[in-house]
Amino acid sequence: MNKENNSFLSVSDLWRICLRRWKWFALSVALCLLFAALHLARTPKCYTSHAAILVKEESQGNNSAQNGGEEFADLGMVKQKNNVTNVVRHLTSLDILMEVARRVRPDVPEDGLLAIAQGLQSGLVAERESEKSTIINLSYTDRSPEKARMILTQVIQVYDDKYLEDKHMLTQNTSRFIDNRLHLLENDLDRVDDSISTYKSRHGITDLLHVSEMYLRQQSQSDAQILSLTNQKAMAQYIKELVDDNSARRFLLVNSGINNPVIEAQITQYNSLLMQLGSHLTYTSDQNPIIKNLEGEIESLRESIKTAIDDHIRTLDIELASLQGYHSETTSKITSNPAQAKYLASIEREQKVKESLYLYLLQKKEENEISVTYRSSVTRIIDIPHCSDTPTSPKVPRVLFAAILLGLLVPMALIFLRVTLDDSVRNRRDVEAHCEIPVLGEVPATKRPSTGTVVREGGKDPCNEAFRILRTKLALPGGGGKVFLVTSPEKGAGKTFVAMNLAMACALGGRKILFIDGDLRTARASALWKADGPGLAGYLDGSEADSGALLRTGAQAPSLDILPAGNIPANPSELLMNARMAALLAEARTRYDAVFIDSPTTGLTADADIMEPLTDTTLFVLRAGRYDRRRLQDLPVGRMQIIVNAVEA
Repeated sequence: MNKENNSFLSVSDLWRICLRRWKWFALSVALCLLFAALHLARTPKCYTSHAAILVKEESQGNNSAQNGGEEFADLGMVKQKNNVTNVVRHLTSLDILMEVARRVRPDVPEDGLLAIAQGLQSGLVAERESEKSTIINLSYTDRSPEKARMILTQVIQVYDDKYLEDKHMLTQNTSRFIDNRLHLLENDLDRVDDSISTYKSRHGITDLLHVSEMYLRQQSQSDAQILSLTNQKAMAQYIKELVDDNSARRFLLVNSGINNPVIEAQITQYNSLLMQLGSHLTYTSDQNPIIKNLEGEIESLRESIKTAIDDHIRTLDIELASLQGYHSETTSKITSNPAQAKYLASIEREQKVKESLYLYLLQKKEENEISVTYRSSVTRIIDIPHCSDTPTSPKVPRVLFAAILLGLLVPMALIFLRVTLDDSVRNRRDVEAHCEIPVLGEVPATKRPSTGTVVREGGKDPCNEAFRILRTKLALPGGGGKVFLVTSPEKGAGKTFVAMNLAMACALGGRKILFIDGDLRTARASALWKADGPGLAGYLDGSEADSGALLRTGAQAPSLDILPAGNIPANPSELLMNARMAALLAEARTRYDAVFIDSPTTGLTADADIMEPLTDTTLFVLRAGRYDRRRLQDLPVGRMQIIVNAVEA
């Protein structure tokens, strides 16, 4: 578990990796900002106009009191209760927006107005300010701020005009109904008056009120109750006649005085549905599903009204029967002697009923005329349509912030994926977590000079300090020599670079150092130090007898001797197995504080395995970012120490 945690990429490691690749982030942010600028340049600027209206709530259904008609507030005839939710929906309906399109674009034919209205509907938003508020907030977005303000102004105006138009139509229908009923009642009253006058003239009757004052008081109370119930029954029967007439759809009398709130509410809803049906039929056919649904609702409501009226009439009949029984008893006592009194009482009662209904309709006619006179709007503007000079879209700060954020996240995600999916050795912690071989140290990544060495006298860069740390950890004795074999598991790990600079660091530390280019296959170190001529290969094959004559002195460190590889032989492995190699190292142990041998890579050749028994310590160089961590478990535990090369700081 501990090894897994050590090999896992920490946040601090990721942060350091991102800092080293700051150019990636700069380039990514620059590209994202460029694309954001292109997007902003190509995206048209849109402006949003705002407005707020107050929907008036009418307790009596007549909003004349809202505009100075307070004295008529309790005389409402036309009831239109305003539901704020319905107003919100109606403001954004195609019915309103078609008229707005007709006013804004008078040059467009009727068949093209629907598309314009649908476009207006997509940009128009109507919302209640809160659940308990009757204030509606309107907003419309368009490329032109002037057009956005104009559209909101027209929407509010068209809605008010539609409301007043519907109200005017309803009052006109009510007025025609009242006029027809008044004409019929006038004829009935004339007939009753003529009948009373003829009967009194024929029988010489003057006054029957003094027959019995006591019975008259009782009769007047019952008459008042019978009158009220008879009036209600008459109005209910008339409304039933209108409802039973299926040949034509006509508006029913609202606030008829039948004292049944359920029936009055149904009549109000019935009239409203008729108005909606008429409104929709102006711009669509009767085969439209909306028309079919409205007709179904009207027919269903008609049957409900008929049922309710029948129940109400039966209730009135029961009450009338009870009152008339009591009234008949009183009347029989009053008119028991003269039959004329009974007849006159009956006719006069009919006259009173007709007169009462006539006066009631006259009052309603006046109220209806008043409601027509006061043309009050259902809404009141709270905030006039206004628009800011700053475009609402595209939102420049938000787009730029998103571009910067995306520019930072993309390279970070790529770096994270790259690092987490990378199974190579990243640093010494990876080595320590996967194998038991001690790690001598790390060499930071640096630019390789043409000479192959970065260590120099007085150098203070991280790479110089890293080799000084390695020199200290080697713990070179002051007397006897110590031989180090420097090798790597694969080409390009930097073993030659590490061997040369480690030898240079030890030599600059005041010790006598011998560097042997034991890579008889490439002689890379000899080429970098420009040590040509005969070398190790010539000494091993016997062509050169004195090894001291083959040494070169380091240019920067006089205490550093270099034994070049010499001419590349055809059989390097056989030469390294020569006894002269062991004799060479035995002599070097007595003359030098340390000997560093640059060896070929292991696994590909046997050269390193041949020289390893002749050395004291094997320095195994791993290249960060290239060597697979899973292979660390296969390394043999012995005299080996690992140096991690090219570790990114």
